[in-house]
Amino acid sequence: MAPGAETLSQTIEEYVETIHRFSRRPEGASTTGLAKYLGVRPATVSGMLRRLSALGLVTYRRYRHIALTEKGERLARDVIKRHRLAERLLTDLLKMPLAEAHEEARKLGHAVSPKVAARLTEVLGSPKSCPHGHPVDVSGRDATIPLTDAPTDRPMTISRLDDETAEVVRYLADRGLLPGRKVILREVDPLNATVALETEGGRYTVGYSLAANIRVDRPKRREKGSTSRSKD
Repeated sequence: MAPGAETLSQTIEEYVETIHRFSRRPEGASTTGLAKYLGVRPATVSGMLRRLSALGLVTYRRYRHIALTEKGERLARDVIKRHRLAERLLTDLLKMPLAEAHEEARKLGHAVSPKVAARLTEVLGSPKSCPHGHPVDVSGRDATIPLTDAPTDRPMTISRLDDETAEVVRYLADRGLLPGRKVILREVDPLNATVALETEGGRYTVGYSLAANIRVDRPKRREKGSTSRSKD
């Protein structure tokens, strides 16, 4: 466990985890983005950021992007690991629907001690990812790409779902668009902001922003002489 983590509140852990999540996005973490995601007022976020800064967990200047310190990064990785192990517990052992796992794990993960986390890892068979496809150990390199950046007409494997909210997961599950499934990108329609996908279960049209939240394994390069979709 990160130094002093036992004294940190669940709220602080949730903020650190969320900042880590946002820091992986091109736009980075901002007060406005955190407030929208967490469902609180920007002033509430600003107050918590000052507290996190005082604890040595973030570097924060008004109107600038927020970044985790080395100490904050260690805590974030620990919180994320506990969260994703909790998701595995809920789906693999308790057979909870995937759409409900993320929200329940947000509450359960904070109560998982290092001893319990070690035991869960053993019982679950040392899982490499959560049921949404996110790595349990977030220190590695991300070798995936958004489905919207993938070439057309080539089978690919869904690696993870960036958006884990119940409504989105339920929608994608109904269409078989879950980690481990094969998918083919057939067409991108920028005018209507839609994407045509094909799976074993059929062909579907989904919104561009939703498809961008589906990550796939980076496809291997085609051999010389073959062609692939070029970006507009």
